[in-house]
Amino acid sequence: MNDTVIDRPLLGTVLVAERAVDESGVYQALRQQIETREPIGEILVGLGLICRPQLDRALAHQAGLELRERTGFGTGLRHEIERRHEIRRAPFGA
Repeated sequence: MNDTVIDRPLLGTVLVAERAVDESGVYQALRQQIETREPIGEILVGLGLICRPQLDRALAHQAGLELRERTGFGTGLRHEIERRHEIRRAPFGA
């Protein structure tokens, strides 16, 4: 694997482009990251600004991979988690 950090978009940029979070949420997480040194994705999940499936998808996108959704029993859980997260989170830019 020869890709470098420069070859990949920043995770915050990916999440903003996917409309999972707004720029102020990314900046809030970046400020916290300076103090905690935690990965920004984990901070965003911890703050409730994104949910785990959104982070998984953005990380796959950042790495240039396609995240395949499984089919079969129990696969509606991921969709339900995302749906509930969207209901809790007020839309930005509205």
